[in-house]
Amino acid sequence: MDKWYKLDHAGKLFPAVTNNKNTSTFRVSMILNSPVAPPILQRALDTVMERFPMMAVKLNYGVFWRFLSGNDNRLLIREETNYPCAPITVTENSGFLLRVLYYRHKISVEIFHALTDGTGAVEFLKTLVFQYLNLMGEKVSDEEGLILLPETFSSRSEAKDSYDTYYASADKTVKQKQKAYHIQGSRFVPYGHNVIHGLVSAPELQSIAKQNGVTITAYLTALLISAIHTSMLPDEYHKPIMITIPVNLRKIFISKSLRNFFTVVNIGMKVTQDITFTDILAEVSNQLKERTAKNYLEKTITESMKFEKNLASRLVPIGLKELAIRYGFDHLGENLKTITLTNIGNIKLPQSMTHHIDAMEATIYPTNKSPINCAVCSVNNQLVITFARNIVESEIIREFFHLLSSQSGLEVQIVSNNWGIRL
Repeated sequence: MDKWYKLDHAGKLFPAVTNNKNTSTFRVSMILNSPVAPPILQRALDTVMERFPMMAVKLNYGVFWRFLSGNDNRLLIREETNYPCAPITVTENSGFLLRVLYYRHKISVEIFHALTDGTGAVEFLKTLVFQYLNLMGEKVSDEEGLILLPETFSSRSEAKDSYDTYYASADKTVKQKQKAYHIQGSRFVPYGHNVIHGLVSAPELQSIAKQNGVTITAYLTALLISAIHTSMLPDEYHKPIMITIPVNLRKIFISKSLRNFFTVVNIGMKVTQDITFTDILAEVSNQLKERTAKNYLEKTITESMKFEKNLASRLVPIGLKELAIRYGFDHLGENLKTITLTNIGNIKLPQSMTHHIDAMEATIYPTNKSPINCAVCSVNNQLVITFARNIVESEIIREFFHLLSSQSGLEVQIVSNNWGIRL
């Protein structure tokens, strides 16, 4: 790669808003059906880092913006000992913006969001696990063309900032909504993230959603709104429950970028005692269809890039820019949402890999005003719903899985990292 390059549009947000309690670090994991061999995993990582030069970088402080430059250090794997999505610090990670962890049968990649989004992280993890299995002597191949093979070269399109490609200077705006309901709770002491995974059959959940005439994302969003409503007091019903849903723009616009290329849409409503789950589901489905349409997403891209494209703001020193970004994040982002739900989707693997993988997990970090967040992904017909929280209270999560089981009739298997739980 070149000696340095600019952060992409979304990547400029995260360094400005990150702190110990808003880590901007998310995780994707694969659970293998055999214990991880650390020396082999390190060899696989050494090779894969050469295939993904945009991951082999460090963050630098410029006059007008931060930027990325090549990192010649060796990224070392680590056994997992901390809570998921902990802050990535320069000193403990040789300047890298990602870490590779292993624990028993699990291989995890945790990435600072300035570097890439869920799509980029999944592609990196797929290649890493493919190479690991190859070095373990397993007979894996990619006849389907689903892996960025270690022996191939990265293309310039993978490092492209696709926001610039699809930005339109026309005056297109998305109206801001009123302040959303915020979940309250007591922070863990010491601070950390409790993670709870719910495992269900992906085909069965897909069938239930289809019977209701909606997508899996709409179905889970409606369940989440219903679960949150049970925790609210009657005098809080006037506040809308808003679910922020990241949208992978590569599904709408042509892009092979492995950098950030997503936007977020807010889906939600005010819920009163007389509203049924069917009503919530219909409203959520309608909003999702409207707000994932191409013309709406074009507006969100334009709206989010206004500040960056403004000629006057370009000449403002980075310190003042980041103050403005933090203000916008807090008042125009965090204030307008209750919780984030991201659905990475069904991860497709080469047939020769599938019998080595039991499941996949995605974990998104909680924040100060959004102390519980949710991520969903599936592989090999196993769908995993993951809640990460930084508060002691877990009633919303329990209610969500209760509703999922009672509404769908599906069996839900629950697993937790037990952080913050006093036995």
